Amino acid sequence: MSQSQEKGAGRRDVLKAFAAAGLGFAVGSWALALSRGAPVQKVVYEKAEEVRVKPVVQVQQQTAAPQVSAPPHDAFQKRGLAYLSADYIQSTLRVLVPEDQLPSKPTAYNINDLDWIAILIESRYHEPGVEMVGAYTFLDMKNFKVLKRVKNAGDRVHVVRFGREEWPEHKRRFALGMSRDCWLSKIDLYSMQVVRQIKIGVDCRSAAYDKDGKYVIAGSKDPGHVVILDAETFKVLKVIPFLGVSKFFPTPMMGRQGAILTTDLGYWLVNVKDAEMVLVIDYRDPSFPIVHVFTSYDTNKKGRSVKVQIGDKTYETTGIGKSPHELNKLDKVGRYVAVTGQESSTITILDVENFEVVNVIPCGKKPHPGPGTLVPNKYFLTNAIAEGKITVINLQTMDLEKYITYPQEFPADTGGGLYSTPPLPDGTIPKGLAWFDTTFNINKGIFAVDIYMLDVATRPPKPAIFAANKPGKWAMHPGYTPDGKYVISALERTDTVYKVDAETGEIVGTINLKNVEPVQLLEEPSPTGIFPAWRIKAPWF
Repeated sequence: MSQSQEKGAGRRDVLKAFAAAGLGFAVGSWALALSRGAPVQKVVYEKAEEVRVKPVVQVQQQTAAPQVSAPPHDAFQKRGLAYLSADYIQSTLRVLVPEDQLPSKPTAYNINDLDWIAILIESRYHEPGVEMVGAYTFLDMKNFKVLKRVKNAGDRVHVVRFGREEWPEHKRRFALGMSRDCWLSKIDLYSMQVVRQIKIGVDCRSAAYDKDGKYVIAGSKDPGHVVILDAETFKVLKVIPFLGVSKFFPTPMMGRQGAILTTDLGYWLVNVKDAEMVLVIDYRDPSFPIVHVFTSYDTNKKGRSVKVQIGDKTYETTGIGKSPHELNKLDKVGRYVAVTGQESSTITILDVENFEVVNVIPCGKKPHPGPGTLVPNKYFLTNAIAEGKITVINLQTMDLEKYITYPQEFPADTGGGLYSTPPLPDGTIPKGLAWFDTTFNINKGIFAVDIYMLDVATRPPKPAIFAANKPGKWAMHPGYTPDGKYVISALERTDTVYKVDAETGEIVGTINLKNVEPVQLLEEPSPTGIFPAWRIKAPWF
């Protein structure tokens, strides 16, 4: 190795060590300081109450040590610093229905039909006298009707997570919901109601169980942290703030939380968007240690380097790309995981068993797989926001297989989409057809990709167009019914949910949410994600 190469490698090692040190500072100094002493707690609490004031937050590492100011970064001046305190978060807990008062069986459907029940999230639901809040809407996919709307679920409800088939029934009957304003909800699938809620921050995205349903981890963009709780009681067990540096922004910063993924290997994976890190947290250890950090400084086994242009600078991406957003399992146990670098238009594949970066793959502009389409042991397909192009990754080579361009009904240069249909619990893709939405396209709807031909499906089925040339309306979140005969999708910022025949592409049913209840809405309901309860049996989530 030349002297210049040695200097470059040394610099990368120093920067990577700096990132780890920054993370250690956040987990150690911040968590320790915020758990001690009235002065720190008082400043933090006042920050939450007086959002227009920007006090200098002093952090005390230990009693005899000098006080340390938070780094001068905008992320430290946001509203949510009070939520770095476990006691403050715990004070927001509310028990709406005691679990011992719940019915033993479903009240509105047969328990054998649980697979046919889906939770449709309405990101906003606005009626007179009620603030703009979201709803968890229970949908009977067999009879295609709404069973119940659970309102006051938090503003812009965003995600639903289910338990697992092998859990005992008293655990399996509950799901998790998270709203953008950070209300974590414990949802009873039998009585179709929220039984517990706790607020963990001011701007949130995701939550997950561990493999055994003992713990819940929930993450926040503001402040940048995760909270670990007891799954049954929502008792706060640990708060882990995020602080680190990245190749793209070397100044230490408090990072926003992206996706959270549970693997069967005993780890949670957590994306830290601004610091370009993936944290590996061991949920088997009750102290919940961070056992590894994947970073933007890592090199990959294949020696791949992807050039990323950010502003007037060009970076070589060899590890985690810029703004890691999604995390997707590429196998049942989660040994191999895909990390979506949205701002670098890359997907990085991790080997979580050996803590190695396998490869970095260039994708469509601003990739967004959502659940992604996994063809077990063969392919992984992801949509992209900014162009009508689907990226196909070969799971044998862990490299790019090909790109698929949107069909002519959805002009590729007018925008892409967000989600596609995942496999059913047995790993099959019904009729070999994966359906993709076209959220940001000039036309709104869904279309099928043939996973055997790795191309847009020839007719039938034809693309299902919900609305032509409708700016501001978002077709999204297609999902199969458990028999694989139909695809259910929604048109956000309208009040309509669609049922599409998966064999022909014909729209065979609609639900207009305005007609579900005799209430006077001030604006249209906004259906977004559709989360089928058959995911309880699926190892891919």
